[in-house]
Amino acid sequence: MAEDRDFPAIGVIEVRGLVDAATVVDAIFKAANVELLRSLRVGSGWIAAWYGGDLDPVNTATDAAYLALGDDRDARSCIFTLPSEAIRRFMDSPVSA
Repeated sequence: MAEDRDFPAIGVIEVRGLVDAATVVDAIFKAANVELLRSLRVGSGWIAAWYGGDLDPVNTATDAAYLALGDDRDARSCIFTLPSEAIRRFMDSPVSA
């Protein structure tokens, strides 16, 4: 993973289910030059993927993820531009669900 990278943008997307997670990750990395920072099972079937890069590729990756899921989607996303040190620490911290 790329904890030591200082990306100008970090995206996170959560989806419900392993198949949707695989679909999203596949679409993200086919659509844009971003790097996977972290993936984790959040709980209750939710899976999150954190990815970093320049702002335009992170936006493109997020859009591609939603397009790959289609209208029948159960997903949430957020993009952090110029993420603070607090966001970077949060991303690296253990999650208890």
